[in-house]
Amino acid sequence: MGDDRKRPSSDQLGELDRRLKQARKADHRGDQQSENRGSGLGFGFKIAVDLVCAVAVGFGLGYFLDWWLGTSPLFLLIMLPLGMAAGILNVMRAAKIEEARRQAEDQSEHDAPGG
Repeated sequence: MGDDRKRPSSDQLGELDRRLKQARKADHRGDQQSENRGSGLGFGFKIAVDLVCAVAVGFGLGYFLDWWLGTSPLFLLIMLPLGMAAGILNVMRAAKIEEARRQAEDQSEHDAPGG
């Protein structure tokens, strides 16, 4: 009536510990990749919304001024390109800020001990 199971040797336990550490590292890298993917998706959505909103504001403002002043396509033709230009400038500004943030993040990871 004894325990028939064999006890694992210290070599087997060491091998198991090594494999568990590798699996945890791989899982941590996967978490970082999915976080970066989500961050990129959010940034892309922000860029798209910035661009569309700027064009919509230019269109709306031009349409309103034309309706209010009775100058049918004049202000629409002026404000729509201004809205497009503002949207493009916002996109370029946001991309420049994001690039600087990512470079600073990469630099801090590079400078960190053990990195």
